[in-house]
Amino acid sequence: MNGLQRLFTPMELDSLQGDGPIPLYHQLYQLLKQRILAGEVGYGAKLPTEAELAEGFGVSRVTAKRAMDLLVANELIQRKRGRGSHVVFRAPASDVEAPLVGMLERLAHMSRSTVVRVLHIDRRPPPANLVEELGIAADESVHYVVRVRYREDQTPFAYYESWTRGIEQGYDAAAIERRLRFDIMAENGHRIARIEQHLSAAAASAPVAEQLRLMPGDPVLTLVRYSFDTQGDLVDLLHCQYHTVHFHYRMNLSMEDYAGQGPDP
Repeated sequence: MNGLQRLFTPMELDSLQGDGPIPLYHQLYQLLKQRILAGEVGYGAKLPTEAELAEGFGVSRVTAKRAMDLLVANELIQRKRGRGSHVVFRAPASDVEAPLVGMLERLAHMSRSTVVRVLHIDRRPPPANLVEELGIAADESVHYVVRVRYREDQTPFAYYESWTRGIEQGYDAAAIERRLRFDIMAENGHRIARIEQHLSAAAASAPVAEQLRLMPGDPVLTLVRYSFDTQGDLVDLLHCQYHTVHFHYRMNLSMEDYAGQGPDP
């Protein structure tokens, strides 16, 4: 599959209309711009060449060049001799609000249908870069846990590192392997009221690669989860790294609450 086929459907490749009021080059420009603004062609990504665009869309090289010229003029891409055209637009991140109860139910379901094994657990001062985030003294000890989650067929798909503060009882390897950690936190006086998550991609380090049966440097999906209690204090900081073949992150968003709020965006 070539670059154009990854970016556009066969219908889109055949969608340019030469007999309409909008010039062909502008139609092509709009298609490319939509992919860039949506973040589907990310910052630094290399675009197809003018020759590839012309052949894929069935237009002339002049048409393809004019479309690319517009992308340059609008500071969406940059051309460099010998290196091609690369995206310089950074798609802004946006927050998605969702009820916490649904997420906790999904986590409970995952804990029942998968197996977790604790590789390491101790109490220690957190790394210097996490002290301020956790809002604790530099010498205060927190629970540090490393664990791996497996599917029922013993395929590893997640590597976790967590730093948890304010836990005095019931937080040992046996409990963590059979219970939802949020329940243990609640028993220690920390009822989680808000969770903030950040998703990104990363390269697997050697320890992570070994546990997830990857090669060092292979891509992993990274999730950082901040869990706050009812007082607004950060109780738990979790770094998750997921095997991209064995784990998929899906979101179902409903438009029910948006009904009647105004015209479509």
